[in-house]
Amino acid sequence: MIYICKIELDDIAPSIWRQFQFHPEVTFHQLHKIIQVMMGWEDYHLYKFHIGGQVIGLPNPTFEDMETREVLNARREIVIKHLQKENTEFSYIYDFGDNWRHTIKLEKIDTSASAVISPICLGGERSCPQEDVGGVWGYQHMMEVLSTPNDPEQKEFKEWLREGYDPETFHCDEVNDKLRQRKTKLIPKSLLPQAEDKKPLKLTKTSLNKYLKRMSQEQMMELVKECYGASKDMERFLAVKILGEEAVESLFHEYRKKVEHEFFPQRGHGKLKLQEAKKAISEFEKLTGSEKYSFELKLFYVEMGVSFTLTYGDIDERFYESMESMYADVIRTVNFDDTAELFDEYEERISAIVSDTNGIGWGFHDTLSYMYDQIRWI
Repeated sequence: MIYICKIELDDIAPSIWRQFQFHPEVTFHQLHKIIQVMMGWEDYHLYKFHIGGQVIGLPNPTFEDMETREVLNARREIVIKHLQKENTEFSYIYDFGDNWRHTIKLEKIDTSASAVISPICLGGERSCPQEDVGGVWGYQHMMEVLSTPNDPEQKEFKEWLREGYDPETFHCDEVNDKLRQRKTKLIPKSLLPQAEDKKPLKLTKTSLNKYLKRMSQEQMMELVKECYGASKDMERFLAVKILGEEAVESLFHEYRKKVEHEFFPQRGHGKLKLQEAKKAISEFEKLTGSEKYSFELKLFYVEMGVSFTLTYGDIDERFYESMESMYADVIRTVNFDDTAELFDEYEERISAIVSDTNGIGWGFHDTLSYMYDQIRWI
């Protein structure tokens, strides 16, 4: 059995739509992933479905006051449980800031299909708007600016738009290529082939040493060159090893922007994917081994969190716990430094975090104040 649906972005003309098919036993979270690929979104933001009087999404304390109804977990709810009749319509809302609303209609239930069916795009028209453009109004304003010769905002929009963006084009084949690449994540887990249990193969240091000892200088050089081209992380790692402090400083600014982007992107609202920001700090630490710059990234993370809550008001317990945990790491690092040089250099910023949080809820200020008082150099 397969479902054939049509999805259309509301309040946009000419219409932006897709027709697609998928297996009805996928979860709503998998359907969300399918829609993201189909429409051309980048999966930066939260989402929810409204269907049959139910709200289905990923429960999030930050936005719980937006719904008076219980939010069912999209990772657990199966589509066929809630959607069983042809011509049923339901809503998909993506990005609660820009508030992109989509209408989905179940056009046909094909019971003749017996094989496992991966999602397929059957057709569509026009590109979806670019992320963080400002919702329907922002998109319409951008389109008006781009179509108006010599508009003073035109240059800014053209620089901001991703390369090759054309609002009038849609390439079904490209979408299907992406769906095929993600196939195993977009069909019901129960229908995935069960892999045999095998022990993961791991290259040990002993094996690596034996292999390297057998290599000639030319072979070693080729290996290093191949490693350089293998991934961005390897390229950065080699840059640190070869170029030294200059590369470390350059990487610091790169990763600092990554952290800042999760709180205050150049356009739109912060995604607040704290895990991504912390991942950036961890990656930098592993790549460079720089204690000072890693310390500064952690301090910057907390500063960004404080700026975010001062800008947008109280957030949630998870957010403040993350800030407190990182601040505790900052204090530990300061106390482990027997020279007190870190404290001397960063004392003003460390104390400003405490003073700036006065009046913020969730006991945030009190917790930070207590941690600050544990600094051995005070």
